[in-house]
Amino acid sequence: MSISKSRVKTSFTKAIKSYENHIYVQKQTAVKLSELSKDLEGFGIDLGCGTGILSTLLDKNVIGLDISFSMAKSYKDKNLKVVVGDIENIPFKANTFDFAVSNFALHWTNLEKSFKEISRVLKKEGKFLFCMPIENSFKVVEEILGEKNFDFVSVETLLKMLSYNFDIQYLETKEYNLEFKSGLDLLLHLHLTGSSVGKVGSTVGEKRKIYKKFSSYKKPLTLNFNVVFIKAVNLQS
Repeated sequence: MSISKSRVKTSFTKAIKSYENHIYVQKQTAVKLSELSKDLEGFGIDLGCGTGILSTLLDKNVIGLDISFSMAKSYKDKNLKVVVGDIENIPFKANTFDFAVSNFALHWTNLEKSFKEISRVLKKEGKFLFCMPIENSFKVVEEILGEKNFDFVSVETLLKMLSYNFDIQYLETKEYNLEFKSGLDLLLHLHLTGSSVGKVGSTVGEKRKIYKKFSSYKKPLTLNFNVVFIKAVNLQS
């Protein structure tokens, strides 16, 4: 997804006070990731850790990494160790971690750069467990705007990028849905969760056009999340 890091950082920083109370799907996916994490041992890193939803469920020796200082502070307030940094340039030496996890964060990054970095900081045969929304998510947003605002990757493309550094052990796709009374309710939700950082809407004029399109959508609607869960083993040393 072609999105600037500064916009991602700003959007999630602004959403810090409301974020944890509105990430309904992310909480569900965190539970599923924790169920898939039983075989993860040693020292790990939670990539795009946010406020610590996943790390607290894991109950493992893990350090968080997030690009937003505010998110990192909230994570630290839960008595968890955290570093402010970028998944595309992880501030740790090679072969540092036994495992890496990530819940709903990697789609905000350049995936090829991120996967290369994750492989670098993982030990050989280290585990990589993550989930992220993929192609055919947010269909109703595309319907309202009349264009794609989020370029979610396909499973096929994702697997091709992973194949250079990882061996896939587990893959599952699952759809989650959230119901809203109107387009404005949906737009508010996107802002409250820091998700309103798609390709368009960077200028005042564009934001007004987006608001008008969402406000004109008066009927109930469903926001869908097509999510992939993957567990892989690092092939590099």
